[in-house]
Amino acid sequence: MDKKILQDVGLTPKELDVYMVLLESDFESIANIMTKAKISRKSIYEILDKLLDKGLVSYTIKDNKKQFSAVTPERFLDILKEKEQNVQNLLPVLLKKYSQSKEETIVRVFLGKEGMKTASQNLLKEKKNFYVIANEGKIFDFLKYYMPQFQKNAKKNGMIGDVIYSESARDKKLLTPKQNKIRYSPDKYTTPMSTVVYGENINILIFSEDNPITIHIKNKHVANSFKTYFNLMWAISKE
Repeated sequence: MDKKILQDVGLTPKELDVYMVLLESDFESIANIMTKAKISRKSIYEILDKLLDKGLVSYTIKDNKKQFSAVTPERFLDILKEKEQNVQNLLPVLLKKYSQSKEETIVRVFLGKEGMKTASQNLLKEKKNFYVIANEGKIFDFLKYYMPQFQKNAKKNGMIGDVIYSESARDKKLLTPKQNKIRYSPDKYTTPMSTVVYGENINILIFSEDNPITIHIKNKHVANSFKTYFNLMWAISKE
């Protein structure tokens, strides 16, 4: 007989040895079980308690001493059904965690100034508040005639932006809608790109004179990470 099958149900080798001894007899005393199963006195009580908890053995009192007997092997099927039911009960939580860990990530790359406009239009369609690390505000140079229209449409959609510029951009008098909140970060944190976070999306704008690039990422966890970084920068920036 392949004992490993029964071990897979949840029995240790010693628990299985004790159960097999009891299965082949009517009632056995603890002393007889220890001898036949070759189990030490130190271990036998713990093993019998576990078998009792699993419903695989029972006992009766005879001459003020416990006599143990095996329960029908069909109990193993009941144990398997109980395990299956426990997994079924846990399944919704596991599936939720699985779906979160396997969340689809969408990455798109837009080239040129027109690509930047397309990414910005997608932001407007979401109609969500946005969080921008604009650094030197180069987007106003690259999309000089488009940005006023974008800001007008954002206001129309009820969108509010929190925007961080570099301190060096404070004197540029960048066109900023009144509903937006503006802060300025130390110039030592300036980078040659800008990031925009909105909902589950991030736009990364790289301002190359020859061929500007916008990288769009859609992923909730990535967006949350960028938002956390934005919050850190917002905290050290000044109005």
